[in-house]
Amino acid sequence: MADREVDTLFSLYEIYDRNRDSILWFLEDFSAKSYEEYKQKYHGTSKERCHFIRVCGFFELSGTLVKRQMIDTNLYFDVFNPSPFWQRAKSIIEGMRETRPFIYENFELLDQLKVKWAKKRRK
Repeated sequence: MADREVDTLFSLYEIYDRNRDSILWFLEDFSAKSYEEYKQKYHGTSKERCHFIRVCGFFELSGTLVKRQMIDTNLYFDVFNPSPFWQRAKSIIEGMRETRPFIYENFELLDQLKVKWAKKRRK
């Protein structure tokens, strides 16, 4: 394993840890079921909208690094699990894609890779 990958993992964990309030909000308090509901509840520069963007942005960044093979998937998925976040965000992101077709595409890819990784690991 390259030192670069370990440095990348530590940098990602630092970002994750710095945004723990957003992560906890996303898992415990985020409640929109559709993009329309999201826009009504979390509009403008609300704290909640910022939480949503921070969490999705973190996993978008992570997905980009994994896709570009800048961090090993085994290393990444031993520490992070994007799946519960993707499941909560999916319907909102699908609504966003009506006007921005590629938004958070690497977040979605990361979830798909995590599902495949978990299946291989169980065998």
